[in-house]
Amino acid sequence: MLTKSKARIESTTKASHKISQNHTRDPSSNININNTPIHHMDHEVIIPSNARPVCHKPLPPPPDSSLPSNTSGNGSILLFYQYIEPLWTKTQHKTSLKKVIELGTKYKITGRGRVAREGLNCTLTGSPDNIREFCYALREWDSVFDETDFKITDGIPVDKMFKSLSIRKTNELVAYGLVGEKAPSLKQFGGTHLEADQYHKAMKDPEAVIIDVRNAYESAIGHFQPPESGAKLIDPKMRNSIEFPKWLNSQETKKQLEGKKVLMYCTGGIRCERATALLNQMSAVSDDLNLKGVYHCRGGIERYVKTYAEGGTGKNYLFDKRMEQTPHIKKTEAVENDVDSKCCLCRNKWTVYRGQFKCSSTLCGVPVIVCDSCARTATVKPQSLKCELCQKGYRAPTETPDLVGMKRKADKLLVLGSSNESENASKRPKTYYCDRVFLSRLPLTSTFTKVKEAIGPELISLKWLTDKTSGGFYGSAIALLSSPETTQEVIKKRIKVDKKKTKVAQVFMKDDTDMFDKLFEQTEFPPIGT
Repeated sequence: MLTKSKARIESTTKASHKISQNHTRDPSSNININNTPIHHMDHEVIIPSNARPVCHKPLPPPPDSSLPSNTSGNGSILLFYQYIEPLWTKTQHKTSLKKVIELGTKYKITGRGRVAREGLNCTLTGSPDNIREFCYALREWDSVFDETDFKITDGIPVDKMFKSLSIRKTNELVAYGLVGEKAPSLKQFGGTHLEADQYHKAMKDPEAVIIDVRNAYESAIGHFQPPESGAKLIDPKMRNSIEFPKWLNSQETKKQLEGKKVLMYCTGGIRCERATALLNQMSAVSDDLNLKGVYHCRGGIERYVKTYAEGGTGKNYLFDKRMEQTPHIKKTEAVENDVDSKCCLCRNKWTVYRGQFKCSSTLCGVPVIVCDSCARTATVKPQSLKCELCQKGYRAPTETPDLVGMKRKADKLLVLGSSNESENASKRPKTYYCDRVFLSRLPLTSTFTKVKEAIGPELISLKWLTDKTSGGFYGSAIALLSSPETTQEVIKKRIKVDKKKTKVAQVFMKDDTDMFDKLFEQTEFPPIGT
């Protein structure tokens, strides 16, 4: 008996092979070697189907192994990530780690993965059938993976596949330093996804700016290049992802982004998820950062290069054994001409990272390019190796934004009114509740009794405000009071809870359900969360 996933694979495979029999294999036709329609538009070779994600759809069928074009490699590589919001509990985190390893072992999958409470990020290899079985098994285990964009590349040579499976438990999928209460909500602030062809058109907008969210050493061998009359490309010059929040917080960066449509991109899409959310959250709480929208390329460069078979500039740096990805049908010479990277020692043009050479500067250690002629010198004198940023003496911004305070302020905006209401507030009179106040900077040791002692018997109820992801109390609450007169007195009053001064503000009235309706139940202690 076929499993559900096996049945899906065989069904889509038969359909694909039936189609292939109805097409000639004329090289000049508009069908490529994988029987995928190709469009030639404005001298650009476009494969529209490659621009579309597989979320909530059947996966593409495995290649027909009987065709001569599919004998060069017998493996497949899978790139995917899935964020979870609200966060998995500690128990769910442990269970998820165990399940991924179990499924990987069952389907003879190799590769690397990270499992955090915020989700999963993997680069895996295996046979074409087993890779698809693994994906379907994830979907059957948890429906959240129906939302996952599984990016599969077939025809991978055996020597480019991983030898073993390593799935490790971690705190954060991308090392931005945005863990727990520092992490902006993806559901509330995540950027808008653009498919590869939509992103391609957006790059032509002169009112847009493009941010390469990858590290500088990745961008060195290839990056998007908008048309001269189109968007402006901005390089954050990052050595690692932890520098991104600091770069985004700098005044120089804010000036470049002010009033612009912001387009972000990275290798496969995962880094842009949290990066766009951080920028949107920052814009929501900042008076000096007004944007015309924040977008990112779904599937990143990986999907873009598969869509624009001759597109992109240079190579896509990869973190698997392939090392880099190039446009599907672009000639090697043309790709090399697009890249202007150099050997860090002799300064001659060189476009590949080989030998695992690293920058010797303290607190740097990023990969550096070393040509074949300089490889021996680099091995003997590793202290002579310097990355491009260190050679130029570049120092990244050092001022870290108040990530916790920023998130609390953003959550407050969500309580007081949507970002649109806040933006248009100057156009209409503000209306406030006359019987409640907003309390912030409450100590985490707060209780209903303690707050009532600080405010007085006029306090009727207290709504604890919680983090969107963890469900835990973060120091803010809405207090329902006995009368309008009491509200004004409390706003003027100095309130301390556990000797800590508490901020008091009016509460903006929204046209939604009253949080103190008949279903509300007062609790003595605020929620701890997971």
